Amino acid sequence: MTKPIALITGAGRRLGLHMTRCLLAQGWHVVALSRSRIGELAALAETDLSLDVITCNALNQDSVEQSIATIQSRYDHLDFVLHNASIYEKDQAHVEDMASFYDDLYRIHMKFPALINYGLRDLFSKTIRPTANIIHVTDIYASNPNADYALYCSTKAGLENLMLSFAKQLAPKVRVNAIQPGPIKFLPEHSSSEQQQVLSETLLPVEGGFEALQKAIEAILDNEYMTAAIVRVDGGRSVT
Repeated sequence: MTKPIALITGAGRRLGLHMTRCLLAQGWHVVALSRSRIGELAALAETDLSLDVITCNALNQDSVEQSIATIQSRYDHLDFVLHNASIYEKDQAHVEDMASFYDDLYRIHMKFPALINYGLRDLFSKTIRPTANIIHVTDIYASNPNADYALYCSTKAGLENLMLSFAKQLAPKVRVNAIQPGPIKFLPEHSSSEQQQVLSETLLPVEGGFEALQKAIEAILDNEYMTAAIVRVDGGRSVT
């Protein structure tokens, strides 16, 4: 394949779906990992031959390893991985199942990206771009945790630490960076009062939108002198 190949986790919704559409429009071949082959992602795959949707349960090691084996069998190089899959829930919502919830956060935020980075490193080395790229989507809470999301924050911090380790391991052929989003796009369950509270604590008091993260991702891909960097895209919320 002569096209650059991108792998996106959590590609079925929100940022993952947005970046899938953007990269396809820019001429990339996209391998989309998603829990199910339904909705907008499935419809897009029916019309665009440059999209390969692979169903993968990030919480199940057998499913993850099978997805890695499938990618290895189908492709001879890999140029970009966006680690986007995530679970974002308060600790209080899991008082009755705290241990299993924490296991799930570890699996999706740390174990899943680590297995992909290790399992596909031979494909990174054959990139058709000047360097291959891995971007870990973490959170501004990785540096300044929110006590209501203590378990989530700790595993996002672990994901950020993994980024630094892989940047050291895979240099110079592979560049590895992290993006810390702030209030990019509220979830449907966020009330208007919660939204206003967050925006009142943000220097640029508007939702950033997925386009703000897209621009940061593209800037990292274009800058061959960036690795082991942590880029905040938060409207200044992290300093307020």
